[in-house]
Amino acid sequence: MKPIHLAVGKFNVDVIVKVNKIPEIDFSLNTDVFEILPGGSATNYCVAVTRLGHTSKLLSKVSKTEIVKPLMAHLAEEGVGLDLVEEINSPPNYALILLRENGNISMIRRTSNSLLPTAEDVAKYNRIFDVTHFASIPANVISKVSKLITYDPGAYSKAYEGEKVDILFVNKKEYADVKNKINAKLTVIKKGSEGAMIYGDDEECYSEALKTDVIDTTGAGDVFDAAFNVFYLNGNNLEDVLRYANVSAGLKVSRIGGTSSPTLEEVVQTLKKVKINAKCR
Repeated sequence: MKPIHLAVGKFNVDVIVKVNKIPEIDFSLNTDVFEILPGGSATNYCVAVTRLGHTSKLLSKVSKTEIVKPLMAHLAEEGVGLDLVEEINSPPNYALILLRENGNISMIRRTSNSLLPTAEDVAKYNRIFDVTHFASIPANVISKVSKLITYDPGAYSKAYEGEKVDILFVNKKEYADVKNKINAKLTVIKKGSEGAMIYGDDEECYSEALKTDVIDTTGAGDVFDAAFNVFYLNGNNLEDVLRYANVSAGLKVSRIGGTSSPTLEEVVQTLKKVKINAKCR
């Protein structure tokens, strides 16, 4: 039976626009990329998990508005379990993603607090799932409802107060916010093109990144988290877990959109062709 992941977080309507500059007043710019896609860290995580061979369910709240329906249908086609998604009367969460020529992004968000899952929502599903991943939501939502609890605070890193988790995922900037408060068995620091590191369990591990042409970094960290958890649950050693996670994120950044994660076959074949150095000590 496939391991089942529960991802707790926000569902966003991602509007991705490729621009190299903001047009001046009364001027316009043309773009060759204007996409409306399902997004949000938990959403991206779920799609990545299913493509890597595990089962995923999304615990979130979404707006009943028409723009959301085809995006949810897309997730269903990907195999994401949506039976824990609650539809409510609220404006949707939007993320306007400004995509640069080099693949880097800036983001403008409109978030409705009524669409945030709560600790009470999570507590209903105690011990049902193999792992519960809390994605870019406040730490006060975290509940010990699975054997493995993982957390990526994202924009909420400054509010993290040492809530206990098994695996904490952060990028370099977020690590500076949390480093004196960490209460996790493993801390994973994502460094983009510089690779990733693990601290904890009396081990320190490093893996280099996959060198690739960067098109869009949206969701790369979410895909990394998903791949890390998938291969960690599969029983791989930490060096290989880091390799798989870095390759998965590297393949994702070569594509548009946060849900454009690679399949298991793509990851395996890439690792057969490319050597990714990783070392624990």
